Amino acid sequence: MKNTITLKPACSAALAALLCLGLAGCNTFEKRAGEKSETYDALSASTQKRLERGKINVGDTQDMVYIALGNPDETREVSDADGEHQVWIYKSYWQQYEGTAWVGWRRIIVPSANGRGYVVFHEPVARDLYRTRVDEAIRVSFRGGVVNSVEQQKR
Repeated sequence: MKNTITLKPACSAALAALLCLGLAGCNTFEKRAGEKSETYDALSASTQKRLERGKINVGDTQDMVYIALGNPDETREVSDADGEHQVWIYKSYWQQYEGTAWVGWRRIIVPSANGRGYVVFHEPVARDLYRTRVDEAIRVSFRGGVVNSVEQQKR
């Protein structure tokens, strides 16, 4: 006897999405520390704990910032009176509720109670509206590959 599993389209789409996520990997602290293990293993235990909490300080290297925060959302090259330096910008994203909007009507057709024909109902359709918001959360400035300033929002 052969066992077969049949997936409905919604199930197979969910399974495919799950597999893609699994193959892509996660941007976790452990993964980043493993990628930069030479740098991470050379750090003191207290510095490793600080990076694990996502805290960076002036004097940290670019590798240390990557271990703590991951890839920046944006990078910039800045020229000023003191020369050129690089800025990494990390952003936070969230959905803000904007209200509910009427978007139209939905038609529902059901058999009539007497069994002769159908009855058509129309009901209003509304959708909740959300706007994606973006804020600059952390701005890290590097000179010579070392952090020389950190700007961060107070929470």
